[in-house]
Amino acid sequence: MIEKSLKDWLKHRRILEELLKTVKEEDADFKPWDGAMSLGELALHIAGWADTFITLAKTGEFSKPEKYQFKTMSEVREAVHLLTEKTAATYSSLTAEDLEAVRTFPISDFKFPGKVYLKIIHDHEVHHKGQLYVYARMTGVEKVTFFRN
Repeated sequence: MIEKSLKDWLKHRRILEELLKTVKEEDADFKPWDGAMSLGELALHIAGWADTFITLAKTGEFSKPEKYQFKTMSEVREAVHLLTEKTAATYSSLTAEDLEAVRTFPISDFKFPGKVYLKIIHDHEVHHKGQLYVYARMTGVEKVTFFRN
């Protein structure tokens, strides 16, 4: 189950990384409305929270994602890539025991077995990646990758 789940998540993440390559350097700060996360912030939100949730599933420890400072899409892409590699390494180290261990998400006091956090990671990734497609299109990106074999 862990290997398949990791593979499925990585498919989505690699598409996200490809999408970010299509965004112009100066569009890292693009916001579709006042109060929205910028394009760069949203990409880092996706990557940061995936790492937070997988660490919670593995260790039971929680800490909010690091706030990255960036000025360009190159900096965003690099941070997303580093977080992807870190998250994938933790993901691949999960055990059957980790998936069954009940972990507390302290922001809402939810208590779930580790395997539920794998579903949360997937759903969170898909949800926000959809938003990033819209952001990218609004900045002039014409071709976006939806699927990857």
